[in-house]
Amino acid sequence: MKICLIGGIYAKGGTRSEYVKTTPETTLESGFRMAGHEVTTLSHYDVTDFGQFDIVHVHHLSYGAARLASDPSRTPFVFTAHDASLMNGTALSRPRQIAMKYVMSRADGVVSLSEAEGRFQRGNHALAGSVQATIANGVSPDLFPFTQRNVEGASDAFRLLFVGQLIPVKRCDVLLQALALLPPSVELELVYQTASLERELRALAESLGIDSRVKFLGKKTPTELASLYQTRDCLVLPSETEALPSVITEAMFSGLPFVATTIGGIPEQAGGFGVLVKPGSVESLAAGLREVISNRRIFGEASRAMSEYARSKFSIGSMVQKHLDMYQAVAGRKPRRHSWNPLGIDRFIRIAVRMKGTGGAKGASAVGATNKQQIAGERL
Repeated sequence: MKICLIGGIYAKGGTRSEYVKTTPETTLESGFRMAGHEVTTLSHYDVTDFGQFDIVHVHHLSYGAARLASDPSRTPFVFTAHDASLMNGTALSRPRQIAMKYVMSRADGVVSLSEAEGRFQRGNHALAGSVQATIANGVSPDLFPFTQRNVEGASDAFRLLFVGQLIPVKRCDVLLQALALLPPSVELELVYQTASLERELRALAESLGIDSRVKFLGKKTPTELASLYQTRDCLVLPSETEALPSVITEAMFSGLPFVATTIGGIPEQAGGFGVLVKPGSVESLAAGLREVISNRRIFGEASRAMSEYARSKFSIGSMVQKHLDMYQAVAGRKPRRHSWNPLGIDRFIRIAVRMKGTGGAKGASAVGATNKQQIAGERL
């Protein structure tokens, strides 16, 4: 099968970004090639003859998605939004809402990362005639082995770990305020690629009198991150919007307890493990962290079962095969985008994308470029 993958992780010409090494797109790319399929990778800004492929799979709402939704070729396309903002109650701009509805109405296959996201998509988008599948992101078990080394320091400081981005939707401000309500022996380390709010968060930690308990670690390699999962006491993810965050899967693989918010696919992802709290609530987050701190031994005893559960549910092999099954289901079909074209909207979209969506980030408009924060946020 000739497969084209379009995603924000790819620079023009399809080369992988040096910014983030592993995303769902790159995981699928490697898996498809290992399965013997011909894979072409493109950025959202690349222009090509899509008729040469059997399937085009677009990740994220950006120019590539609009381009395929209006493309004149007869090649079916699959779309994965990787964005549960609306589902989680976070408003998108009006132009992006319109763009999302347009792309969803034209996609031949739509991938959701959780059953909750799938239900939301069916209730809010015109998906009749499309193939829909819920496919969780897979994570390599080799990168994140189950090796507990944190129990050795049970009498030392309780070390929290945040892995994500220092951007507004991750709500690290709520995390710092919750930390201020916990005993002085509780410390926090933050791992991140995007440091947009680092200055503001450092100032907040200082104003709360907890700056000595907070360490801004910045970027870490997968190997370094795996070591942190094995030696820290609890992962904490206070986000206000997520689809299916890989960091929770990675922590579960490693046997690390976690506290996260009840948004997106996280309740399904958790599988009854960890502690889930109300998003945006300092008190709820602090209470959830106290629960893990007070029941350290109990959570430690459940860690192996948690790891085994995650490995059975979030395997790369399953992720790759389910995508190939979907591709087979849509291959050869008449594309949905050829069924209707009200007021010649496809031609208008093609012209707009050609004008604004071929110049890289400088061409960003209402549809929006998939920027570094979005890419890294999906990975983390």
